[in-house]
Amino acid sequence: MTRYVTALCAVIMLVTLAGQLHAQYDTLTVRQIQWVPDPAADDISPHFGDTVVVKAMVMNDPRALWVGARWACFVVDPDSFPNPWSGFFVIQHDTFATGTNFGFLQPGMIAYFTGVVDEFSHLTQLALLTNPPVPVEIIGVGSLPSPVTLTAADLQSRDVGEQYESFFVHIDNATIINNALGSNRASFTDASGGTSFLDDYFWFFRNMFNQGIFNWPPAGTNFSVTGFVRDIDFNAGAEPYSVNPRDSMDLQILTNPPVVSNVLRNPGVPTSNDAVTVSATIVDNGSVQEAKVHYSVNWGPFQEVLMTANADTFSAVIPAQPNNAFVRYFISAVDNVGDATTFPGDTSQATGSILHYVVRDQGLSIKDVQFTYGYADDASGYEGYEVTLQGIVTTDSSDFVGSYWIQEKDSAWYGIWVRDNAHTFKMGDLVSVTGTVQENFGVTRLTNVTSASVISSGNPVWDPILVNTGDVRTGGAHAEDYESVLIKVENLTVTDPFPDAPSNFGEFVVDDGSGGVRVDDFSSAFRGNRDSTFTLNMHIDRIVALGYFSFGNYKLIPRDTNDVQIQVTGINDPATPVESFELSQNYPNPFNPSTRIQFRVPVAGFYRLDIFNVLGQKVRTLLAGRINAGSYVQRWDGRDETGRLVGSGVYFYTLSGEGFQQTRKMLLLK
Repeated sequence: MTRYVTALCAVIMLVTLAGQLHAQYDTLTVRQIQWVPDPAADDISPHFGDTVVVKAMVMNDPRALWVGARWACFVVDPDSFPNPWSGFFVIQHDTFATGTNFGFLQPGMIAYFTGVVDEFSHLTQLALLTNPPVPVEIIGVGSLPSPVTLTAADLQSRDVGEQYESFFVHIDNATIINNALGSNRASFTDASGGTSFLDDYFWFFRNMFNQGIFNWPPAGTNFSVTGFVRDIDFNAGAEPYSVNPRDSMDLQILTNPPVVSNVLRNPGVPTSNDAVTVSATIVDNGSVQEAKVHYSVNWGPFQEVLMTANADTFSAVIPAQPNNAFVRYFISAVDNVGDATTFPGDTSQATGSILHYVVRDQGLSIKDVQFTYGYADDASGYEGYEVTLQGIVTTDSSDFVGSYWIQEKDSAWYGIWVRDNAHTFKMGDLVSVTGTVQENFGVTRLTNVTSASVISSGNPVWDPILVNTGDVRTGGAHAEDYESVLIKVENLTVTDPFPDAPSNFGEFVVDDGSGGVRVDDFSSAFRGNRDSTFTLNMHIDRIVALGYFSFGNYKLIPRDTNDVQIQVTGINDPATPVESFELSQNYPNPFNPSTRIQFRVPVAGFYRLDIFNVLGQKVRTLLAGRINAGSYVQRWDGRDETGRLVGSGVYFYTLSGEGFQQTRKMLLLK
């Protein structure tokens, strides 16, 4: 009895404390936070960045969602659901923070939540205050509402779908289009003709995907689904919303077409002498009545070859084709009750993919492996097959541990990432590499390298191709074209130094006026969440980088600090060699808000340029990397490593490297 009274008193104290703390913030409804006048143009909450209190009903256990080391739940406004704009999302970023009460919530509880309104990839959410924590104030318990019935068309575009963000919904009698999209997603349609997606945001499904024991139903399956709407706009509108069922009870399968898997071709890299055998495992809850391979040569009409069965293994032969022929193919299957499927599920260019290869007697080019032939899915036609490719190494062995990049021409589609711990090469080596093509979360690379050798050394590295940031950003017209190719962007402004705030994954966004693109810290020189170095509105003269893709975004990955020129430019005639080290006095001095530091180095090597305060504490690293011999100018904007402006006073800057070190004093006046 004493224990019960003590616990009850603790809860009363938490609720009382919550009421006292959240009284200092405005209390808003879910609609006031979520509603925007024109979601197609801008879906950012009008209260973005505000600390607010909101009343909502918990719709799932905070531990049931796949949100990394966080807790989160979908919530609805108990006073207005199912009216539009009445769904919401609450997240606690720091699960080690105590005193929030969030971990004790259960579906049906009604509570006041206090936090900051923020956005994650267009998903509006409330990030709970944890420092200091403001406890969730539980005020009651109710019955979970029934889901709102929608169609795929309701979730196809932002102008219509945004009002249903974080809603509890039901979609009836839909059909799977493609069950094998990236990030464990499946696309579907229904009688409305729209397209939406199934997703595995709940741990129930994510765990089964991780264990390899589940996939979404095959293409052609009819089903009904209940779940929560999540904004998944990682790709500039290509995939606006997904429906996320909680468990198997939320996914009702209405038909069961054959399941096609383990699709293989032999040989994987055909020549003009090779007929190609296509095989697949095809199973059904009844029996497979018929299976076919459909193939097209050089964009001609599709021809059909009937597959023969050996137990669950079906196979057919595509005849040998002339050298340089382009062959597309897919598989169809029908069961004994007429349910049908195809693999891939969506073979349209606009939204799908197709299996393909090129007949090459002379060996494959890198472009043969990378090129998508206009299909929306960027997976290589040689995924899973061993290939031999040649190219010039464009990265130094110290730039990326266990990886290097090779490029065959100074053109789109001609670069590829090689994951190889056994071999190291020098920049400029022309190499031949044999390995297996792998799609690594959207990036095509060679792995499981069986042989790699130098053909010649000392070759000039391809000049980077000048592109616009808008062309290679997420959703850019040529973003995939330049994957793993050396490119450069110029005259840049840092438009977002922390695109993943409150987290910091070492990325920042630059824009030349055509649209912002992320810069990633993949290379050794930039590892360690360095985006605090690149502050808002900072000007960058030029970035040389490899095209890259990860976590739903196309990005730039500079190889070393030489690839990022932050007003660090050679200022002397290249024909005039630098003969001695020199660290000049900054100009202007005193300064406010920024100053320029000029220095000269006679030999190439690794150098640092650091700023210290009068206590000897490092304030900022302006340069840490390899540079060539020459004269340089570096700008300091008066900010520390976190991006905050420092105060007035005396500061010291030190240049060190290659046996040289010199320190000078400067004065910041405000």
